[in-house]
Amino acid sequence: MFTALYTLCLSLYAQTQQLNVVGEYISGATNHDGTGYQFEMVKAIFEPLGYQVNINVYPYQRALKEVEHGQADMMIGMIKHSNMSTLFSFVPHEADKILAIYRDDNVLNWQGLSTLANKKLVMLPSISENAKEHLPILNNQVRVVNTPIQALKMLKHGRADFIIMTQAEYRDIDDSEARFKSQIIGFIDIHAAFTDSISGVKFKKVWDEHFISYLKSDKAKSTFNRWGVSKNYVTTLNYLTGTTDETPQLYPLK
Repeated sequence: MFTALYTLCLSLYAQTQQLNVVGEYISGATNHDGTGYQFEMVKAIFEPLGYQVNINVYPYQRALKEVEHGQADMMIGMIKHSNMSTLFSFVPHEADKILAIYRDDNVLNWQGLSTLANKKLVMLPSISENAKEHLPILNNQVRVVNTPIQALKMLKHGRADFIIMTQAEYRDIDDSEARFKSQIIGFIDIHAAFTDSISGVKFKKVWDEHFISYLKSDKAKSTFNRWGVSKNYVTTLNYLTGTTDETPQLYPLK
């Protein structure tokens, strides 16, 4: 009787130590085989505390639904949306630059954000809410299109003056047929999201308590370097600590 009860208790304890994480496939960050610097970030925080981290990679919308419906505990690499019924990390785990992209044959006297006034702008839906929150100039004059291909076609054919997208999205563009230039206009927050439940609250608390010390550690720096994204590390650390002229400090780092 005791043995059976003890085995049951161990089994229940083991279940509470499982962390099911999902992410969208992004090469080098969240790979299909469970590798990548964002997944390593999760493991570095939770595994030393006794959690077993289980990883699945899905398309972005399915990953969101997995967390919303409680089928996953956590999603890494999520852009914050107000209409999502999930819990978000206190600070973003990464910050990406928001770029204004234009054709290189566009003779332009760049004067900062004011240059975008009265221009034809297009943006992808994944960043629209977050970008508009940070950059009010985008609120009334942006057309949201579904894919980068649509945005590029509009820019190439003169139906748009600028594409607003993240640096990560821009890196994935094949611009061999038409060359572009870009200007940094802001930053977008990339968060960890947790299911809205008792366990989600617990996992969020663990993440929030340990993330900053991890980010400032040599281990985090070496992880970003090993995956060839040292610029991402510098951008994020500078963004969160306010040590860049491009943005004020938004989050108190302890």
